[in-house]
Amino acid sequence: MAWCPFAKKLELQPESDRQQAIRPTQLIVHSIVAPWTPERTYEFWRDSTNLESHFGVGFDGSTAQYIGTETRADANAGANRRPDGSGAVSIETASNTTATDEWTDAQIDAIARIAVWMHERHGMPLRVCSSHSAPGIGYHSMFPQWSTDGTACPGPARIRQFSKVLMPRVLKLAAGQSVEEDDMPSYVNLGVAKPYQLRPGGWDAIEFTTEWADELNHHPDANSVFVRGPARFTGTLSLGFEGLPVGEVVQVRTYEAEGADITAYHPLHEVVGNPGGTAHVVPITQRVRKNRSIRVRLNNLSGQTITVSKAVLSALVWKE
Repeated sequence: MAWCPFAKKLELQPESDRQQAIRPTQLIVHSIVAPWTPERTYEFWRDSTNLESHFGVGFDGSTAQYIGTETRADANAGANRRPDGSGAVSIETASNTTATDEWTDAQIDAIARIAVWMHERHGMPLRVCSSHSAPGIGYHSMFPQWSTDGTACPGPARIRQFSKVLMPRVLKLAAGQSVEEDDMPSYVNLGVAKPYQLRPGGWDAIEFTTEWADELNHHPDANSVFVRGPARFTGTLSLGFEGLPVGEVVQVRTYEAEGADITAYHPLHEVVGNPGGTAHVVPITQRVRKNRSIRVRLNNLSGQTITVSKAVLSALVWKE
Protein backbone atom coordinates (compact mmCIF):
# COMPACT_ATOMS: atom_id res chain seq x y z
CA MET A 1 0.00 0.00 0.00
CA ALA A 2 1.10 3.58 -0.62
CA TRP A 3 0.91 6.49 1.84
CA CYS A 4 1.12 10.12 0.76
CA PRO A 5 4.13 11.75 2.49
CA PHE A 6 2.45 15.11 3.22
CA ALA A 7 -0.84 13.67 4.56
CA LYS A 8 -1.36 12.83 8.22
CA LYS A 9 -1.66 9.04 8.55
CA LEU A 10 -4.87 8.01 10.35
CA GLU A 11 -5.15 4.37 9.34
CA LEU A 12 -8.60 2.79 9.36
CA GLN A 13 -8.74 -0.75 10.67
CA PRO A 14 -9.76 -3.40 9.85
CA GLU A 15 -10.46 -1.96 6.36
CA SER A 16 -6.83 -1.10 5.64
CA ASP A 17 -5.69 -4.70 6.07
CA ARG A 18 -8.76 -6.61 4.88
CA GLN A 19 -9.94 -4.84 1.74
CA GLN A 20 -8.77 -5.85 -1.72
CA ALA A 21 -5.77 -4.41 -3.50
CA ILE A 22 -6.35 -2.04 -6.42
CA ARG A 23 -4.30 -0.55 -9.20
CA PRO A 24 -5.14 3.16 -8.75
CA THR A 25 -5.97 4.89 -12.03
CA GLN A 26 -8.46 7.62 -11.01
CA LEU A 27 -8.89 10.34 -8.39
CA ILE A 28 -12.50 11.22 -7.46
CA VAL A 29 -13.34 14.26 -5.33
CA HIS A 30 -16.30 14.39 -2.90
CA SER A 31 -17.91 16.79 -0.43
CA ILE A 32 -18.69 15.23 2.95
CA VAL A 33 -21.61 17.66 3.62
CA ALA A 34 -20.19 18.58 7.02
CA PRO A 35 -17.67 21.23 8.21
CA TRP A 36 -15.30 18.59 9.55
CA THR A 37 -11.57 18.45 10.06
CA PRO A 38 -9.73 15.41 8.68
CA GLU A 39 -9.58 14.06 12.25
CA ARG A 40 -13.36 14.30 12.67
CA THR A 41 -13.84 12.63 9.29
CA TYR A 42 -11.60 9.79 10.47
CA GLU A 43 -13.78 9.32 13.54
CA PHE A 44 -16.85 9.17 11.32
CA TRP A 45 -15.32 6.49 9.09
CA ARG A 46 -14.12 4.56 12.13
CA ASP A 47 -17.31 4.68 14.21
CA SER A 48 -20.31 5.22 11.93
CA THR A 49 -19.95 3.74 8.43
CA ASN A 50 -17.86 1.49 6.22
CA LEU A 51 -18.21 3.72 3.11
CA GLU A 52 -14.85 5.38 3.57
CA SER A 53 -12.58 7.45 1.32
CA HIS A 54 -8.79 7.38 1.09
CA PHE A 55 -8.21 11.06 1.99
CA GLY A 56 -9.87 13.86 3.93
CA VAL A 57 -9.24 17.59 3.40
CA GLY A 58 -10.33 20.34 5.79
CA PHE A 59 -11.26 23.93 4.97
CA ASP A 60 -7.71 25.00 5.84
CA GLY A 61 -6.16 22.45 3.47
CA SER A 62 -5.14 20.08 6.27
CA THR A 63 -4.95 16.58 4.81
CA ALA A 64 -5.19 13.08 6.27
CA GLN A 65 -5.02 9.66 4.67
CA TYR A 66 -7.05 6.75 6.03
CA ILE A 67 -6.30 3.89 3.63
CA GLY A 68 -3.32 3.27 1.35
CA THR A 69 -3.89 4.21 -2.26
CA GLU A 70 -3.27 0.63 -3.43
CA THR A 71 -6.13 -0.65 -1.24
CA ARG A 72 -9.83 -0.39 -2.10
CA ALA A 73 -11.99 2.24 -0.37
CA ASP A 74 -15.76 2.17 -0.70
CA ALA A 75 -16.97 5.71 -1.50
CA ASN A 76 -17.18 5.35 -5.30
CA ALA A 77 -19.56 2.42 -6.01
CA GLY A 78 -18.52 0.84 -9.33
CA ALA A 79 -15.22 2.71 -9.37
CA ASN A 80 -13.99 1.24 -6.07
CA ARG A 81 -12.48 -1.79 -7.77
CA ARG A 82 -13.16 -3.08 -11.27
CA PRO A 83 -12.80 -6.65 -12.54
CA ASP A 84 -9.41 -5.79 -14.05
CA GLY A 85 -8.12 -4.66 -10.65
CA SER A 86 -8.14 -0.94 -11.41
CA GLY A 87 -9.85 1.40 -9.00
CA ALA A 88 -10.37 4.96 -7.85
CA VAL A 89 -8.76 6.89 -5.02
CA SER A 90 -11.21 9.19 -3.27
CA ILE A 91 -10.93 12.52 -1.43
CA GLU A 92 -13.59 13.77 1.02
CA THR A 93 -13.56 17.55 1.45
CA ALA A 94 -15.14 19.57 4.23
CA SER A 95 -18.20 21.58 3.17
CA ASN A 96 -21.18 23.33 4.67
CA THR A 97 -24.16 21.18 5.68
CA THR A 98 -25.90 21.61 2.33
CA ALA A 99 -22.85 21.19 0.05
CA THR A 100 -23.57 24.54 -1.60
CA ASP A 101 -20.26 26.26 -0.85
CA GLU A 102 -17.13 26.50 -2.98
CA TRP A 103 -13.84 24.85 -2.13
CA THR A 104 -11.50 27.22 -0.32
CA ASP A 105 -8.20 28.13 -1.96
CA ALA A 106 -6.45 25.96 0.62
CA GLN A 107 -8.65 23.00 -0.32
CA ILE A 108 -7.96 23.54 -4.03
CA ASP A 109 -4.24 23.53 -3.29
CA ALA A 110 -4.48 20.35 -1.20
CA ILE A 111 -6.49 18.48 -3.84
CA ALA A 112 -4.02 19.57 -6.52
CA ARG A 113 -1.08 18.35 -4.42
CA ILE A 114 -2.72 14.94 -4.01
CA ALA A 115 -3.45 14.75 -7.75
CA VAL A 116 0.15 15.54 -8.69
CA TRP A 117 1.41 13.01 -6.12
CA MET A 118 -0.94 10.40 -7.63
CA HIS A 119 0.54 11.20 -11.04
CA GLU A 120 4.10 10.86 -9.77
CA ARG A 121 3.51 7.81 -7.56
CA HIS A 122 1.03 5.83 -9.64
CA GLY A 123 1.26 7.27 -13.17
CA MET A 124 -2.31 8.60 -13.11
CA PRO A 125 -2.74 11.04 -16.02
CA LEU A 126 -3.52 14.64 -15.09
CA ARG A 127 -6.63 14.95 -17.23
CA VAL A 128 -10.38 14.82 -16.69
CA CYS A 129 -11.83 11.28 -16.85
CA SER A 130 -13.42 10.80 -20.29
CA SER A 131 -15.62 7.91 -19.11
CA HIS A 132 -16.48 6.15 -15.87
CA SER A 133 -13.54 3.75 -16.29
CA ALA A 134 -11.00 6.03 -18.03
CA PRO A 135 -7.92 7.11 -16.03
CA GLY A 136 -7.79 10.66 -14.73
CA ILE A 137 -9.49 13.03 -12.30
CA GLY A 138 -13.21 13.48 -11.70
CA TYR A 139 -15.91 14.47 -9.21
CA HIS A 140 -18.42 12.11 -7.62
CA SER A 141 -21.52 12.93 -9.69
CA MET A 142 -19.66 12.97 -13.02
CA PHE A 143 -20.77 9.43 -13.95
CA PRO A 144 -23.70 7.36 -12.59
CA GLN A 145 -21.43 4.32 -12.22
CA TRP A 146 -19.64 6.15 -9.38
CA SER A 147 -22.69 6.24 -7.06
CA THR A 148 -25.28 3.61 -6.17
CA ASP A 149 -28.40 5.80 -5.97
CA GLY A 150 -27.39 8.98 -7.78
CA THR A 151 -25.75 12.01 -6.20
CA ALA A 152 -25.17 15.75 -6.63
CA CYS A 153 -21.78 15.52 -4.84
CA PRO A 154 -19.66 17.64 -4.57
CA GLY A 155 -22.35 20.27 -5.24
CA PRO A 156 -22.92 22.72 -8.12
CA ALA A 157 -20.53 25.41 -6.88
CA ARG A 158 -17.64 22.97 -6.65
CA ILE A 159 -18.50 21.33 -9.96
CA ARG A 160 -18.14 24.77 -11.58
CA GLN A 161 -14.76 25.16 -9.85
CA PHE A 162 -13.59 21.75 -11.06
CA SER A 163 -12.82 22.83 -14.63
CA LYS A 164 -12.30 26.54 -14.08
CA VAL A 165 -10.11 26.46 -10.95
CA LEU A 166 -9.06 22.98 -9.84
CA MET A 167 -7.77 21.48 -13.08
CA PRO A 168 -5.74 24.59 -14.02
CA ARG A 169 -4.22 24.53 -10.52
CA VAL A 170 -3.30 20.85 -10.98
CA LEU A 171 -1.60 21.53 -14.31
CA LYS A 172 0.28 24.54 -12.93
CA LEU A 173 1.52 22.58 -9.92
CA ALA A 174 2.63 19.70 -12.12
CA ALA A 175 4.58 22.15 -14.28
CA GLY A 176 6.44 23.37 -11.20
CA GLN A 177 4.81 26.80 -11.11
CA SER A 178 3.48 28.26 -7.86
CA VAL A 179 0.02 29.71 -7.45
CA GLU A 180 1.59 33.18 -7.19
CA GLU A 181 3.03 32.71 -10.70
CA ASP A 182 -0.37 31.80 -12.10
CA ASP A 183 -1.18 34.07 -15.04
CA MET A 184 -4.74 35.12 -15.78
CA PRO A 185 -6.40 32.86 -18.36
CA SER A 186 -8.20 34.07 -21.45
CA TYR A 187 -11.78 33.05 -22.17
CA VAL A 188 -13.25 31.43 -25.25
CA ASN A 189 -16.99 30.82 -25.67
CA LEU A 190 -18.25 29.53 -29.01
CA GLY A 191 -21.37 27.87 -30.40
CA VAL A 192 -23.36 27.03 -33.50
CA ALA A 193 -25.83 29.61 -34.80
CA LYS A 194 -28.50 27.07 -35.69
CA PRO A 195 -29.07 23.30 -35.60
CA TYR A 196 -27.46 21.24 -38.33
CA GLN A 197 -27.65 17.70 -39.70
CA LEU A 198 -25.07 15.06 -38.78
CA ARG A 199 -24.95 12.14 -41.18
CA PRO A 200 -23.77 8.69 -40.08
CA GLY A 201 -20.60 6.94 -41.04
CA GLY A 202 -17.71 9.35 -40.55
CA TRP A 203 -16.06 11.99 -38.41
CA ASP A 204 -17.25 15.58 -38.87
CA ALA A 205 -15.67 18.66 -37.24
CA ILE A 206 -17.94 21.15 -35.47
CA GLU A 207 -17.86 24.48 -37.28
CA PHE A 208 -18.40 27.13 -34.58
CA THR A 209 -20.49 29.81 -36.26
CA THR A 210 -21.28 31.90 -33.16
CA GLU A 211 -18.58 33.64 -31.14
CA TRP A 212 -19.45 35.19 -27.77
CA ALA A 213 -15.86 35.46 -26.57
CA ASP A 214 -12.44 34.82 -28.09
CA GLU A 215 -9.97 36.89 -26.09
CA LEU A 216 -6.90 35.41 -27.79
CA ASN A 217 -8.42 35.63 -31.27
CA HIS A 218 -7.68 31.95 -31.93
CA HIS A 219 -11.01 31.20 -33.63
CA PRO A 220 -11.37 32.27 -37.27
CA ASP A 221 -14.94 33.11 -38.32
CA ALA A 222 -17.14 30.02 -38.84
CA ASN A 223 -14.18 27.72 -38.30
CA SER A 224 -13.61 24.59 -36.20
CA VAL A 225 -10.41 25.81 -34.47
CA PHE A 226 -10.89 27.07 -30.90
CA VAL A 227 -7.33 27.05 -29.43
CA ARG A 228 -3.89 27.48 -31.00
CA GLY A 229 -0.68 26.34 -29.35
CA PRO A 230 1.40 26.59 -27.39
CA ALA A 231 -1.30 26.72 -24.73
CA ARG A 232 -3.14 24.88 -21.98
CA PHE A 233 -6.91 24.90 -21.74
CA THR A 234 -9.73 23.53 -19.62
CA GLY A 235 -13.50 23.77 -20.00
CA THR A 236 -16.61 22.03 -21.27
CA LEU A 237 -18.43 21.26 -24.50
CA SER A 238 -22.23 21.16 -24.06
CA LEU A 239 -23.96 19.11 -26.75
CA GLY A 240 -27.58 18.45 -27.67
CA PHE A 241 -28.92 15.96 -30.21
CA GLU A 242 -32.38 15.37 -31.69
CA GLY A 243 -33.32 12.15 -33.45
CA LEU A 244 -30.57 10.04 -31.87
CA PRO A 245 -32.25 6.68 -31.20
CA VAL A 246 -32.30 5.41 -27.64
CA GLY A 247 -29.12 3.45 -26.95
CA GLU A 248 -27.33 4.61 -30.11
CA VAL A 249 -24.03 6.48 -29.82
CA VAL A 250 -22.36 9.66 -31.03
CA GLN A 251 -18.60 9.71 -30.41
CA VAL A 252 -16.91 13.00 -29.46
CA ARG A 253 -13.22 13.85 -29.33
CA THR A 254 -10.90 16.83 -29.49
CA TYR A 255 -7.89 16.51 -31.74
CA GLU A 256 -4.76 18.41 -32.75
CA ALA A 257 -3.88 19.49 -36.26
CA GLU A 258 -0.87 21.11 -37.86
CA GLY A 259 -2.11 22.78 -40.99
CA ALA A 260 -4.40 20.25 -42.67
CA ASP A 261 -2.75 17.23 -41.01
CA ILE A 262 -4.14 15.60 -37.88
CA THR A 263 -1.26 15.12 -35.44
CA ALA A 264 -2.86 13.80 -32.21
CA TYR A 265 -6.17 12.49 -30.91
CA HIS A 266 -7.41 13.21 -27.41
CA PRO A 267 -9.56 10.84 -25.28
CA LEU A 268 -12.78 9.58 -26.83
CA HIS A 269 -16.18 10.35 -25.26
CA GLU A 270 -19.45 8.60 -26.11
CA VAL A 271 -22.92 10.18 -25.94
CA VAL A 272 -25.75 7.63 -25.66
CA GLY A 273 -29.24 8.42 -27.00
CA ASN A 274 -32.03 9.02 -24.48
CA PRO A 275 -35.82 9.28 -24.92
CA GLY A 276 -37.04 12.77 -25.80
CA GLY A 277 -33.72 14.20 -26.91
CA THR A 278 -30.14 13.80 -25.73
CA ALA A 279 -27.90 16.26 -23.88
CA HIS A 280 -24.35 15.71 -22.67
CA VAL A 281 -21.46 17.78 -21.25
CA VAL A 282 -17.96 16.75 -22.32
CA PRO A 283 -15.02 17.93 -20.16
CA ILE A 284 -12.05 19.23 -22.16
CA THR A 285 -8.63 19.68 -20.55
CA GLN A 286 -5.40 19.42 -22.52
CA ARG A 287 -2.16 21.04 -23.61
CA VAL A 288 -1.38 21.82 -27.25
CA ARG A 289 2.09 22.36 -28.63
CA LYS A 290 3.40 25.18 -30.79
CA ASN A 291 2.09 25.39 -34.38
CA ARG A 292 -0.84 23.10 -33.59
CA SER A 293 -4.54 23.88 -33.27
CA ILE A 294 -7.38 22.15 -31.40
CA ARG A 295 -10.74 21.20 -32.87
CA VAL A 296 -13.71 18.99 -31.99
CA ARG A 297 -15.33 16.39 -34.16
CA LEU A 298 -18.31 14.04 -33.95
CA ASN A 299 -18.96 10.55 -35.28
CA ASN A 300 -22.60 9.48 -35.62
CA LEU A 301 -22.77 5.69 -35.18
CA SER A 302 -26.57 5.44 -35.23
CA GLY A 303 -26.94 4.59 -38.92
CA GLN A 304 -29.32 7.50 -39.59
CA THR A 305 -29.06 11.27 -39.94
CA ILE A 306 -29.60 13.18 -36.67
CA THR A 307 -29.70 16.85 -35.67
CA VAL A 308 -27.05 18.62 -33.63
CA SER A 309 -29.34 21.02 -31.75
CA LYS A 310 -26.66 22.49 -29.49
CA ALA A 311 -22.87 22.78 -29.38
CA VAL A 312 -21.52 25.32 -26.90
CA LEU A 313 -17.84 25.38 -25.99
CA SER A 314 -16.58 27.30 -22.95
CA ALA A 315 -12.92 27.19 -22.00
CA LEU A 316 -10.16 29.00 -20.13
CA VAL A 317 -6.90 29.21 -22.08
CA TRP A 318 -3.37 29.87 -20.84
CA LYS A 319 -0.84 30.88 -23.49
CA GLU A 320 2.65 29.44 -22.99
